[in-house]
Formats: sequence, C-alpha cells, structure tokens
Amino acid sequence: MKLVLLLQVLSAASSAHLNGPWSAALDLAGGQLPFDLNMRSSPLGGQLCNANTCQPFSSVRWQRDTLLLEMADYAAAIKATVHGDSLTGFYHNVGSRGPRTIPFRASRGRRPITPGPRQLLGSWNATFFQDLGTSPRVFEFSNGRRGLEARISSNTSDYGPFAGTTMADSFALGLFDGSFVYLLTGKLVGDTLRGIFHAGLKSQTPWVAVRSSGSPHLRSPTEISSADTSQPLRFGFPDLSGRMFRSDDPRIRGKVVLLEILGSWCPTCHEATPTLLRLYQRYHSRGLEVIGLAFEATGDTAVDAAQARRFRDKFNIPFPILLAGVNDEQSIAEALPQLRDVTAFPTTVFLGRDGRVRWMYAGYHGFSRGKERLLEFDKQVVRLLSEHQRR
Repeated sequence: MKLVLLLQVLSAASSAHLNGPWSAALDLAGGQLPFDLNMRSSPLGGQLCNANTCQPFSSVRWQRDTLLLEMADYAAAIKATVHGDSLTGFYHNVGSRGPRTIPFRASRGRRPITPGPRQLLGSWNATFFQDLGTSPRVFEFSNGRRGLEARISSNTSDYGPFAGTTMADSFALGLFDGSFVYLLTGKLVGDTLRGIFHAGLKSQTPWVAVRSSGSPHLRSPTEISSADTSQPLRFGFPDLSGRMFRSDDPRIRGKVVLLEILGSWCPTCHEATPTLLRLYQRYHSRGLEVIGLAFEATGDTAVDAAQARRFRDKFNIPFPILLAGVNDEQSIAEALPQLRDVTAFPTTVFLGRDGRVRWMYAGYHGFSRGKERLLEFDKQVVRLLSEHQRR
C-alpha cells in the first residue's frame, strides 16, 4: 500500500514537471528527426507537433515511472522516463512494413527558430535515386512561424508539413505524425540541392533537386494505376464481423461503386476519408455505394480488425470496411489481379453500374489538391450515375 501511494505521489510530481513545450527528436540511423511536444499536467495530456500542425495524443498516462504517450490510430506509442529537464525512451508502432522501435529523446523548451536563406525558398524539382530507378518529387520551401518549413509532393501524395533546423545552406527537416517517420536533409551547392531522404530507422534515399521550371514534373494520379476493363471486377473479402462480402452482392448490384484501397496505418488515408463520406452522403440515395478495402500492417486478423474498427469508428463510416490483406504490392496484386500497379494508399477505383473499372485515382494530395480531387470525384460519380447499366 505504501509503495502504491509513493508511486502516485511521484507520478503527480512528475506530471506537474512536464507542463509546457518540449523539443523532441527521433534518433534515426542518418540523423535526428526533429519535432515538438506540448504537454500539460492537469489534466495530464499533450500534443505532437510538426511545423504549425499539432494533434493530441489519444492518451497520456503513467505506467509506474514510465510516461506513455499513445497514438492509438496507428497502434503507436512513445515510452519515456523523466530525467530532470529531459525525456529519454523509445517510439514503437506496428509499422506499415512490420514493427519498429526507434530511440526518442526530448528536452524542455522550444527549439530555436532558424529561417531558411532566401536562395533556398520556393519550388524545386527533385529526383530520388532508388534501387529500382528514379522517382520524382517536388519540394516547396517557405519560412513560417517556426522557421524553415517544407512540403514534399510525389506522384500520389502530399507528405504534409516538414519543419526543423537550418545552418547556413544546410537543413534537417522532419515529419513525424505517429506513423510516418520522415527526415529530409540537404545542402545548397551552387544552384543545385543535394541530400538524403530518410524514412523510418534506417532507409536512406539520395536525391538531387533543381529550381522548378514551371513545366510538369510529376505524373497525374490518374496515370499511375490501370485495370482489366473487359469484364466486371471480381473481389471477395470478409467484413469486420467476419462475414464474406463479394462483388456480386445484391447490395451493390447495378450500383456505381467506389472501392477505396486503404490502410488504417496510413495518415493520408485518414485525411482522404472525409471526401468519401461527402460523396456517399450526397449520392448514396441516387445509387452510389462505397466500400473500403483495408490492407493492414500485421496479417494478424484480430489486430488488423481492431485497428480497422477504430478507423471506421473515428469517422463514423456507414459503408462496409473489408479486410483485404496485408499492405504490400504482392498481396494487393494477388487479392485484386485485375488491377495493375496499385502502389499508392489510398487508391480509389470507380466501378460503373456494370461492375467494370471506369476510372482510377492514385493517392491523395490533401494540402495541395484536396479541393480539386473532390471536384473531379464528384464529376466522375455524376457521370457514372447518369449511365444506364450495360446489358
């Protein structure tokens, strides 16, 4: 009993000591990924912050002398111990490619604001050099309230806000949202940028960037994936209650159907879901159905179903979510053999009333092209609803 009371007293004292801003980092193999914490002592809670974007932890609590910062949407948590004005511990989550654990540390106070030099600001066309070839990106650098910030766009997504530190012509900008672990490091050399893109604990991809010329550097999201359109798309997966749902189900026969290939581990899928909900609410009474195909992280049905249910409940999703498999290209190809080159999460597949694939859109550019995407989706849905079913 005395030990329990002592632990309660120590936890209360430590909670009071946490109050305020903290400068945090994950220690990756290639450098420190910077981010911020905003903590409060009463009631105990906190936020995870990147640039000017903050999101609350799903829970903050003590496990004896260990502080647990939970991000339940991604089955993730930071576990740390308090040592005066510092926190040390580990970040752990199930990961989109398997479990991962990364060292974490934080110190009291805010990191210094370091704006980027004028010659770095603006738009740059980048090329990533990967094992299987090259891949384009667009960097947008600007100075914000927290110093140098960046957004990175690929063919299929806008990664979100990066922020961090600069020194002369070098920079280290991070994005950590509980699931994505990204660090962009680089240096301006003459009129060229060169650096490394770090993903997770160990992955490192070299890149080179030049000033954007104004001509397109990225492919359209409608050009990434394709499908066999000679016959209706066939699929069959269990729903979150274990009941099989197939493409010939009477509930979707003769309807326009949007299949959303998603994963609860994917922050971009969380950002994209409100668009689907708006379309469903607007057009369901006219014959639109939406089905989520969840390709999850672990392959353990109990774990994956629990995370998919949390995703469903977070948005109060009224349409079916099906457990379609594990998040890797081979699993997707085997589950949906009529589709080709599905590599982006989310990918939206539009089926006409005859069940055939009529249009595909890979990814989600929420920060840069979110409204454009909604308008295009709306246009496609109206077009398909107006067509008569093929005989």
